[in-house]
Amino acid sequence: MAELERYHGTVKTFDTYEGLGTIALPDGREAFVRYSAIRGTGIRSLREGALVSFALERTRRGLYAVCVQDESAGY
Repeated sequence: MAELERYHGTVKTFDTYEGLGTIALPDGREAFVRYSAIRGTGIRSLREGALVSFALERTRRGLYAVCVQDESAGY
């Protein structure tokens, strides 16, 4: 399986109850993010303003972040 290209961005919004949010890319684009795309165990969530790395998947509904890793965790 090929390695996915990784991108970096900032969490713009994330609704823990709904499990949906958006990530702002440095070039001005935005990508949707779902709870299931966040790497980790247990309760997974993203804080607004957190730095994250991820791969992008283009769908008919737009860009979605997949394999999302919180890079600011533990800081």
